[in-house]
Amino acid sequence: MQISTILYVCIVILAGAAVQSALGFGTTMITMGFLPLIMEYSKAMGLSIIMVSISTLYISVKYRRSIQWKIMLPVLIPTAVICAVVNILSAKVSSNIMYLLLGMMFVAVSAFFFFFSQKIHVKPTVKSGTVLGVITGIFYGLFASGGPTAALYLLPATKDKKEYLATIQAFLCVNNLMILVISLLLRRLDMADLPMAAAGVAALIAGTLLGLAVHDRIPSGVFGRVIYAFVGIGGLWIIISHLM
Repeated sequence: MQISTILYVCIVILAGAAVQSALGFGTTMITMGFLPLIMEYSKAMGLSIIMVSISTLYISVKYRRSIQWKIMLPVLIPTAVICAVVNILSAKVSSNIMYLLLGMMFVAVSAFFFFFSQKIHVKPTVKSGTVLGVITGIFYGLFASGGPTAALYLLPATKDKKEYLATIQAFLCVNNLMILVISLLLRRLDMADLPMAAAGVAALIAGTLLGLAVHDRIPSGVFGRVIYAFVGIGGLWIIISHLM
């Protein structure tokens, strides 16, 4: 394994972890936007899931007292069920198609959130949680990224940035660990990837600490728009890099 490849992976993981801990999600958007440029889509997803699982687990434990389980469960349960089914069924889908669909999904979600989030107020009910849970489960199963749609439910349902961050990290952590198990069973991740994963842990820790510091400094009034803008930019980059 070349040192330049490991360095590239570490830089991508550091950036992804920083965004994740600052905005509540984003590791997968960064890693899946850059890692497929140097490795197979399925391998990139497996490595990404390992990193994001560690990151979300750490933040969930750190802010465990702020996790709102009652708010989260209506969206978590349908997401987990749909995610598991879709993730297994998507194993044979072309990686090129998956990569392009990932970028298109991010752009569409970003535009919707950015222009209509102020007009739409999702109440944390079983009905709304189930609907968004199904949508999130599909996105999570296909792209290992359900943060953007989960945020539509959790951001207005929680009272402040800290409560939102803790709750969405716990939500992502449960689903990430489940996808990690599925990835191992489907051999999307094997022992040959472990040295690269181990090298990325230091970058993951540094990125997580950096992101938490940035999170505390983002004004609450613009927090949502920062999230939505980032999603759109990430989607555009994925589409452009795929076409190139």
